[in-house]
Amino acid sequence: MKLSLPVLALVVATGLPLAACAQQSNAAENGGPSPEIRAQMQQARDNAKTAALNDLTPANRAKVQSIIDQVNNGQLTDLRAAAQQIDAALTPAETKAVLAERDKMMATIRASMPPRPDGAGPNGGPGPNGGPGPNAGPNAGPGPNGAPPNAGNPRGPGGARGNDPGRFLLSLGVSREKMRALREAQMQQQPKPQ
Repeated sequence: MKLSLPVLALVVATGLPLAACAQQSNAAENGGPSPEIRAQMQQARDNAKTAALNDLTPANRAKVQSIIDQVNNGQLTDLRAAAQQIDAALTPAETKAVLAERDKMMATIRASMPPRPDGAGPNGGPGPNGGPGPNAGPNAGPGPNGAPPNAGNPRGPGGARGNDPGRFLLSLGVSREKMRALREAQMQQQPKPQ
């Protein structure tokens, strides 16, 4: 339960669907967000998509939309390659603007989440061992045992995917069902560890 909000934020950011949260009748039973919060989350995603695409030049907006369309219609099935194509098309200023829209969306989603039962709020309440909560910002103070925030993650607060505008734009433009199907197919193609 302590990880439910960070996991939910990660899921929303990456566009993964949560079947339990998508069913209104089971929302209360599964501990998922209420229909009102889901509507706020969807509105935040819609606003981020509009703003992020508006931050692009018309030519780059057309390139990004073309890549998203190729993924949606099955012509492009490698999500990593699609994200890399989008990343390559964007200017540094566009990359910065898209990531700012992502951060704004995540802040809006965090603000709409109710407090957690353990008292740690979605906006960075106390986390395990008295350190800042999992959603605390970069200036939240020291982490557990005096370590710097996110010290356990050498790649920073976003992890491996933290600064990937292509991945974020794909998560906003490709349907959740399509993303799920493509991820499952990619997982099946990976060699099994021996």
